[in-house]
Amino acid sequence: FNAPIAAMNEIVAMVFAIAITACFPAGIAQRVHLRVNILSTYFGEKMSSWLTAIGSLLLFWMFALITWRVGVYAMELYIRDATTMILNIPKSPFLWAVTLLCGISAIVQYVIFAGDVFAACRRSPGLSNVMTTLCLFGGLLTTLIAILIFGDVVIALSTSAKASPVMTALVIFGLVWILLFLLIPIGSVMVLLGFMGMSLLLDTSPALSVVGSEVAAFLTNDQLIVLPLFLMMGVLASAAGLSEDIYRLAQALLGHFKGGLALATIGGCAGFGAVTGSSVATATTIGRVALPEMSQRGYKPSFSTGCVAAGGTLGALVPPSSALVLYAYLTEESIGRLFIAALVPAALGVFLYMLTISAYVRLVPKVVPAPGKFDATELKSELRRSLTVIVLFAVVMGGIYTGLFTATEAASVGVIGAFLIALFRGKLRSGVFWNVMGETASITAMIYVLILGGITISFFLGITELPEFLTKKVAQMDLAPLGIIALLLVVYILLGAVMESFSIMVITVPVVSSLIIDLGFDLIWWGVIMLVVVEIGLITPPFGINVFVLKAIAGADLPLTAVFRGVMPFVGADIVKLILLVLLPALVLWLPSTMFN
Repeated sequence: FNAPIAAMNEIVAMVFAIAITACFPAGIAQRVHLRVNILSTYFGEKMSSWLTAIGSLLLFWMFALITWRVGVYAMELYIRDATTMILNIPKSPFLWAVTLLCGISAIVQYVIFAGDVFAACRRSPGLSNVMTTLCLFGGLLTTLIAILIFGDVVIALSTSAKASPVMTALVIFGLVWILLFLLIPIGSVMVLLGFMGMSLLLDTSPALSVVGSEVAAFLTNDQLIVLPLFLMMGVLASAAGLSEDIYRLAQALLGHFKGGLALATIGGCAGFGAVTGSSVATATTIGRVALPEMSQRGYKPSFSTGCVAAGGTLGALVPPSSALVLYAYLTEESIGRLFIAALVPAALGVFLYMLTISAYVRLVPKVVPAPGKFDATELKSELRRSLTVIVLFAVVMGGIYTGLFTATEAASVGVIGAFLIALFRGKLRSGVFWNVMGETASITAMIYVLILGGITISFFLGITELPEFLTKKVAQMDLAPLGIIALLLVVYILLGAVMESFSIMVITVPVVSSLIIDLGFDLIWWGVIMLVVVEIGLITPPFGINVFVLKAIAGADLPLTAVFRGVMPFVGADIVKLILLVLLPALVLWLPSTMFN
């Protein structure tokens, strides 16, 4: 207890590589891989089912490729007798275990593909059982053909690809979006097209080596351990009932004001975001608590759902934020500095949302009932009950700010704290603990597969010099730096309306980050700005994800247009917040500059 364990990071990195890979089969079985579903309604049920089957086959190819190349890399480490730097732990046994688990993942994914083929055949009248079986074996045949002809295709296209790397990058990038709109899982698209692009520019053998080494380096990166730990902290906090505690505290504190429950909803979303780090999870969890309460008190449904949908966006902005962890990895920035940088913007967002509510209920008083009376006894009771979550957040973020903890250590403290709260409250009985672990494993698998795609496509884009090309083109436009930032913000709002924040970051950060640096802006500042603007997209028409989540919770009686109408005042508040953060970078950068170094 009074001395550090020597080279603990080496032990943790190797063990976590196995633990993370062990999550993949669970994630595959629960079909957690993200897709872009914008056009699914236009394809129809039959076409969508076949596209889903094709996507499952491509996911199988991705896991098969990773299994093969990590296995080869493990063999190379075994031949070299490679060990860790300080403790001299052999690396190959851990990577053999990773290879085995990736192989199991590939097998599970092929079973999923088989199920998708049968489902597609059932939706296609006239296809016999024999035809279904042929389609199933067709997956193996297609895989074999792809392996046999891949080298010849690369040879045929590599000369023209190498002659114009930038054009190759643009073509691959275009193919990424086409496949995404065809319901192909994002991770498989990024990995397979990134590998294809590397093969065209580097030849097949070097590209295969890159896949093995990059995946192994990613899985054994001890800095990324913070991600599944914070995910586990959020799931445990939800199981412990901390969302209800936070909401009731906010209600006791703000309920006596006009529109008090709406104000409490914003406060509850911010508080729960401090332990979950996800917008959709925050909107869903707080929505289930707040909407019935607001309905019972006489709040107009459109206004209630608008409050929760907008408040949910605070979930990803209030640290610790999973999206900021992903951004930190993609840009090699400090996780701790990004967390601290988000504190002032998050507080600004809470203030502007509450200001919006206060103004709206005075302009349209019929949307809320008359305010209640302040109850000091209730406030003291709820404050005592919520003390645990307040202390938990203070310890985690205070430890990072003061330098007492690294981000990974803070995440570990947060997990243990949330676990003990849930345990002492008796919330982990009747299989709840295993449900928590299962949910954590599934979400971890989803995010890690996305990041695998991100690092593959990022490596490919790096060797094409596309970022440098775009920088030159932007310079030729003769726009002021803030003008370029404004254009990017518009694009991100549009993307945020149709895609989830993790997906947007994985696809765009490898290209945009170099441009931001060349424009002279700080990547810490841009990380917060990008997250803010993507979260705005979650509540804007026509595809705001948070809006659809709240519509589902509110029920069929509430029209979708009413939810969008209720959320629009908060979109205005978000635009004001975004303008302030862009024009006053100190709102983001001042607090990190005061951190303990």
